[in-house]
Amino acid sequence: MKKVVVLLGGISPERYISFRSGWAVAQALRSLGYHVQCVDPALGAEGAIEHLPSIPSNAPSLEELAAFDPKSYIACVTSQLLAECDCAVNMLHGPYGEDGVMQTLLELCGIPFVGSNALACRLAMDKARAKLLFAARGIPTPAWVTFERGTTLDHELLGELREQFRSGMVVKPNCGGSTVGVSIVTSGNLDDIESAITQAWAYDRTALVEAYIAGRELTVALIGDRPLPIIEIVPRDGYYDYTHKYTAGMTDYIVPAELDEPLAEFIATLAHEAHRVLGCSGITRVDFRLDDDNQPWCLEVNTIPGMTETSLVPKAAASIGIGFEELCRTFVEGC
Repeated sequence: MKKVVVLLGGISPERYISFRSGWAVAQALRSLGYHVQCVDPALGAEGAIEHLPSIPSNAPSLEELAAFDPKSYIACVTSQLLAECDCAVNMLHGPYGEDGVMQTLLELCGIPFVGSNALACRLAMDKARAKLLFAARGIPTPAWVTFERGTTLDHELLGELREQFRSGMVVKPNCGGSTVGVSIVTSGNLDDIESAITQAWAYDRTALVEAYIAGRELTVALIGDRPLPIIEIVPRDGYYDYTHKYTAGMTDYIVPAELDEPLAEFIATLAHEAHRVLGCSGITRVDFRLDDDNQPWCLEVNTIPGMTETSLVPKAAASIGIGFEELCRTFVEGC
């Protein structure tokens, strides 16, 4: 059996979710007979993890993350921890893991790994650039603008934003995930808009301001070029934020989503096109909003989707009889 290293943890705001995803995958692979070592690159060459650490319910604070040194990733990848592995399974969500950094290190060291290559991950993580490619390919995506950290958010600029996005706006870190640092502003209040952009800047140097699309939330998982059944995400209150994503019982999931067959096929085709235009491979997940006129809008592609007990890809796979262990087997088959 292959020797597999599961990379988990890391130094992004999604550190705790990565622990949960990576540990679940590692346990499944062990049950299939693989020799599995869990490694947290935030700890460098000493990153071997024997037991799942305690996972708080909230994302780590920026102060906690600042205690880690990104150079530890280099020490980890060039250490004996990965020297003899047959396959690295990267479950590092967010910056330094999902943005092409870890993929580049693995490529340079000649270590086989699963999933999309460095360029595809970088493009997918950079939401604004991904949206440019979506638009060029004819994939509908909500209107957007970006603001670099330090831009003067004066009354005139904020007023222009309110005018441009009259139906409301979603403000998020351009390179981020798990809805960390995300705000939905529908009030039109200029102070609320400024606060949302400032919050996004806390997590990334670029804030993405995107038109809010009222309607249904859908997602399409893909295994290679094969779309799985569409999932509709229905939070029991509020919107699908960090807490709703990772707390059992706070969100309902409809699998397959209740859609007319032609519409479902169209959305699946768009998901496949989004996956392809970014050059993705392996398992991905493409997120959509469906407006009241049944027009789908592509939001983003996730190259390392969550694999926790509440995650979407396992739910989609289970709906067509693919169990969690079998799904995890696909991670290492591509190495």
